[in-house]
Amino acid sequence: MSLPNAFPISRRRFLLAGAGGLACLADPGRSDGRNSRPGRLLFNCDGSMIHCWGRAALPQNSGPLSRREFTDLVFTPIGNSGVDTLLFSFGSGNVAEYQSNVLEWPGEADRFQFPESRTWHGGIEVDPRDQYLNPKSLADSGHNPPRIIVEECRRRGMRAFVSLRMNDIHDGQHPRGALPNPELPTFKRLNPDWLVPDLDWWSALNFEVAQVRELKLRVVEEFFDRWDFDGIELDWLRHTFYFPRGLEREKGKYLTEFMRTVRRSLRQKAARRGRPIEIAVRVPERMEWCLEGGFEVPTWIREGLVDFLILGQGLTECRGLSGFRELMGSRRIPIYPSLYPFGNGYPIYPDEVIRGSAANLWRDGADGLYTFNWFFYGNWRSRLLREIAEPDLLRAKDKRYTLVQRFEAHHTGRSPRSDSVRFNTMIKAAPLPFTLDRAGAVQTVTLPIADEVTSTSHPSRRAELAVGLDGLSGDVLELSLNGRALKPEELDPVKDLTQVTSRLDIPQGQGILGFPPRRRLDMDFSGLRLPVPVARLTRGLNRLSLRLKRRRPDADRPVRVRRIELSVGNGEE
Repeated sequence: MSLPNAFPISRRRFLLAGAGGLACLADPGRSDGRNSRPGRLLFNCDGSMIHCWGRAALPQNSGPLSRREFTDLVFTPIGNSGVDTLLFSFGSGNVAEYQSNVLEWPGEADRFQFPESRTWHGGIEVDPRDQYLNPKSLADSGHNPPRIIVEECRRRGMRAFVSLRMNDIHDGQHPRGALPNPELPTFKRLNPDWLVPDLDWWSALNFEVAQVRELKLRVVEEFFDRWDFDGIELDWLRHTFYFPRGLEREKGKYLTEFMRTVRRSLRQKAARRGRPIEIAVRVPERMEWCLEGGFEVPTWIREGLVDFLILGQGLTECRGLSGFRELMGSRRIPIYPSLYPFGNGYPIYPDEVIRGSAANLWRDGADGLYTFNWFFYGNWRSRLLREIAEPDLLRAKDKRYTLVQRFEAHHTGRSPRSDSVRFNTMIKAAPLPFTLDRAGAVQTVTLPIADEVTSTSHPSRRAELAVGLDGLSGDVLELSLNGRALKPEELDPVKDLTQVTSRLDIPQGQGILGFPPRRRLDMDFSGLRLPVPVARLTRGLNRLSLRLKRRRPDADRPVRVRRIELSVGNGEE
């Protein structure tokens, strides 16, 4: 089916445009990684969250955002922070939170019948109409959001990138056909044959369909026909079903065809403007997962279709990074692992946890870091951004290294979210939780540590291990690190269980978009706490073994280890 005559001609134009040839053109506008200027800290800004939740950060504002308010919300958190590249997401990629000649406004397919509930989005009090009213008001006053982002990045000396979600399916959270759903576009309503069948979140686009690829190409091209962006992030992880189940490897050639077409088009546009347009891709953090999902990254690298790689979702380490390096040969393409501000038991990470993950990613060989879903307003975490952007600043800072916890909702069955986010360490390779079900049972995990903890330049370094457990009653545990027992050698989890304190203080008038306003987040958990001799630790992988030494005879459930963390620092922060 095609779009109805009532749909504006300019938004139907993508159906008439061919995908173009597949050969890459050599011209003065080429950019294949050799012209890249590696950044240190890439900041992805989820603009839809600001548009919809901005009122929480501006409690005195009863009308749509002004340009100044919009600019402050975007740039204040990253001012003087080390961020050198802003990647801005102007909506879901299905609807546009900017005036577009290709896509609709949010809610246009529903004739702007937004939900009545003011807690529609994630249970936070918002006005859902803001998702339309804020960007529409900016565009009507001559300040279309893409124009603002480019101009304000130029003013601050930052690179300005579009972040385009290639297959976002937030519009499929509700039952098929349910109204209203502001993010569900007309083209999905009228063309069900464009969608991947048999999904719990049912609205994913099937990239085997030529019209789908043509539409996405038109979306990409508009950003560079109308605005002077430095490049684009093609976010293949929002979300990950591009073909019917089980056919991803076979059908991945269609994604490669699309990548060739995008490269060709943007090279032509770059030649006309006289400077390169860079292409970044966000893909899974392990090469085998890329291929499993249909992302033919070896081909993309070999043919010069990408200028830099962004890996994963919320990583605490990236051991698979070397696999990508091996594909590059003498041509070095920058790699940026993804760092989230939450996860592994924390609704929001304390500073020490973010520092620990950032330090590990630098140790693993990252060229820089990429932050995602960093929903803060105000400048209260800009110093932390500055710290993680510079490995030298991190070395002397307190850190907490966390092991990845499996996301149970994804791991069991075909839940809707298991359809939307599949290629992630916390789903496919998380070491936690695990169980010890009998006397003598042993489980060994590896703790990655970036610190040179025995360095003579930091003689006051201290370390502490925290282990969160369930199902204990009269049992005795024994822990060893790198082959040597930790003291006390026998732990009674009932008697020795204590609180592990984790708090985040939030300054007045600042906060987290999507969270109710508050001054402090308390994120304590119950666990065992053991001092660790720093001489036992090594930079790199450390082996931690947990042995259930004695088990109460009438125990009716296994011991479940759900959390392991190692804190390293001077105890001064």
